[in-house]
Amino acid sequence: MNREERITRNEAISRQINEGIEEATSSISDEGFARMVCECGHSNCERVLAISIPEYEKVRRDPRQFVVVNDHVMPEIEQPLYETDRFMVVRKREGIPAVVAEDTDPRD
Repeated sequence: MNREERITRNEAISRQINEGIEEATSSISDEGFARMVCECGHSNCERVLAISIPEYEKVRRDPRQFVVVNDHVMPEIEQPLYETDRFMVVRKREGIPAVVAEDTDPRD
């Protein structure tokens, strides 16, 4: 497994954790925030971010998009799409990162 694939698989694990958090917090109002784990590729990341369920659903419309804390972008495998004061949304680049992100999408 090459570095790009390993990093993207780490991110996919965080995304699966957040899917469970979203399901468990589905009773939160649209204005409330869920605390979700950073979906970055750093294997030792323990950062948590605040995101509303509608915001998370917007990110999850594309299996190549992930939500990370603002300083955890990995430019070699992803491009920033937009930033809030609480998180950044990134999209996996073409090639291995995109393929792994799509293949590991828990909603597929």
